[in-house]
Amino acid sequence: MWGASLIIAPVVGKAEPRKAALPAGYEEVEGVAAVVGDTIITLGELRRALGSQVSAQQLVPTDIEKPRSEAALRLQVLQTLVDNALVLRAAKEMGVTADDQDVDRQVAEVKKRNSWDDDELDRAVRHLGFAGIGPYRQHARNELVRLRMLQLKLGSRLRINEEEVNKILELEHCAGTCDEEVHARHIMLEVRPDDSPQSVSAKREKAWVVHDLLVANPAGFEQLAEKFNDDHGAPDGDLGWQRRWTLESGLATKLWSLKKNEISAVVQTPFGFHVLQLLDRRKSAAKDRELLVDLVKQRIREEQLVRLYKAWMDELRRATHIEVRI
Repeated sequence: MWGASLIIAPVVGKAEPRKAALPAGYEEVEGVAAVVGDTIITLGELRRALGSQVSAQQLVPTDIEKPRSEAALRLQVLQTLVDNALVLRAAKEMGVTADDQDVDRQVAEVKKRNSWDDDELDRAVRHLGFAGIGPYRQHARNELVRLRMLQLKLGSRLRINEEEVNKILELEHCAGTCDEEVHARHIMLEVRPDDSPQSVSAKREKAWVVHDLLVANPAGFEQLAEKFNDDHGAPDGDLGWQRRWTLESGLATKLWSLKKNEISAVVQTPFGFHVLQLLDRRKSAAKDRELLVDLVKQRIREEQLVRLYKAWMDELRRATHIEVRI
């Protein structure tokens, strides 16, 4: 999962595993989850990330499935933190930054979106595991820098081949005259922006309980939706017939990968944790061919981004000493 460049020191007999020296200027006042070159990822950062929601600034599409076990989830989240640290190191080398005004706008947007004043924002970020507004602003700055670096490094390398677009239109969309719709349903456990990491973890575990109940008795979907579903727009869980572009990107990708009547693993979107079931598929007349072409191009772009991102991360890992301590 991690690749050969991610080092986990073996334990031989009763000897202590070798640990990478901490970078100059660092004193270990709390547990260290990983060392990435001269960057430290603390256990506190890992705990906070475990309870965070999907980033609204995510540029590269990622697998939204969430593992059942806490150990597997920790490794999944830590891999993301390691990747983020690698991107920030590369940004520093290239001089990519975000100034205070950029951070001010980002924080103002968070306050506006949640209708928070300064005191409410302070309480919310502390609830999320930050020591205060200062550390939260640094987190926001890092996210802005990471996004800019990804756009700089990957965005300029995207190439949309018209021949590939036409091939997908021909094979999947009747040469651009039809679109595919899916009939699906879900049970969602909502995650709010101010939910604590402990609350998020509890909701993920509950979503897995719902998953197991559905697998054991798919006919009981409506009863389970009545009990657990937080989607007030679809209280019985029925999403009706949907075209791909009408759904959140990660949710659409997961739904389109399912077989008829298949129940998904637990997935996470900016709205919360979902368990999905694909009920049926059908072809319908395309309402707007140009929109369909744009959607196919977006899909190709996302697939390219994933390939380019993985290749770049492999390159950065080979060039950087990385050691995991959990």
